[in-house]
Amino acid sequence: MMKAIVIYNPISGKGAGEFVASVISKSELNKKFELTFSQTNYNGHAKEIAIMALENGIRYIIAVGGDGTINEIGSVLKNTNAVMGIIPIGSGNGLAKHLGMSTRIETAINQLADAKESKIDTLTINNRFAINVSGFGFDGYVAYRFNHHGKRGISTYTKIGLTEYFKYPIQEFQLTIDDKTTIVKKHMLVIANASQFGNSAIIAPSADLTDGRLELVAVELPPVLHLAAILLKLFSGKLKDNRFIQTYKCNSFTATSKSVVHLHIDGESMEPVNKIQVKIEPLSLNILIP
Repeated sequence: MMKAIVIYNPISGKGAGEFVASVISKSELNKKFELTFSQTNYNGHAKEIAIMALENGIRYIIAVGGDGTINEIGSVLKNTNAVMGIIPIGSGNGLAKHLGMSTRIETAINQLADAKESKIDTLTINNRFAINVSGFGFDGYVAYRFNHHGKRGISTYTKIGLTEYFKYPIQEFQLTIDDKTTIVKKHMLVIANASQFGNSAIIAPSADLTDGRLELVAVELPPVLHLAAILLKLFSGKLKDNRFIQTYKCNSFTATSKSVVHLHIDGESMEPVNKIQVKIEPLSLNILIP
């Protein structure tokens, strides 16, 4: 029987991690794999556990948690023969939803039991691993506020976003996309490998995890009268390029600003910087897809 380790974040999903681990131990997944379980206790712990699992010859690593847990584990498994599975119990679950994983725990477990192995693209942002959607500008600031807020969940994220949306300054960026350079003034630069932030907010509807291309979505600050229509399209998956949004498919890009700008990678706030260098890593991660 194939060996697998379940790495679970006990605080994800309002403390659902422990429950998920107990459900897995009684599921079809437990019949497919010889399972061991390991709980994360601090930031970076999932990465450490994944490294030890590889050293012990375990090929299948199942991430139970949110985008942060997935990012940590994926960064270890990149360019190895190991395979990641996902049971999403985070705040947004953007990558899992793009892959077609259910956010119902029992359904997601059954999906993994029948899943197929596939390869997907990943990204590097200033030499850091990224797998889903990241941002430079306003959404980086929202991630910063959210990560430092005492209360998690979509309601907190939404409240922060609506409160700060018109306060956050427009930034001037020098963009070099592949080999072409231009100057733009934008509210945020969204870096999309997959299609959505999470919670069905689909910022890059045409994003493809297997095409060897990333999507840079450059977003202006629209007048308030246009905001409702844009949000409707965002949450219905019908967002298209218009005079406020421009999407560039590319292999790499560099963005430079005169002042430091907030950055998040897969929802995790980073130190503000004035330059990011982003490139695609084609088909660099093995993953279980339903």
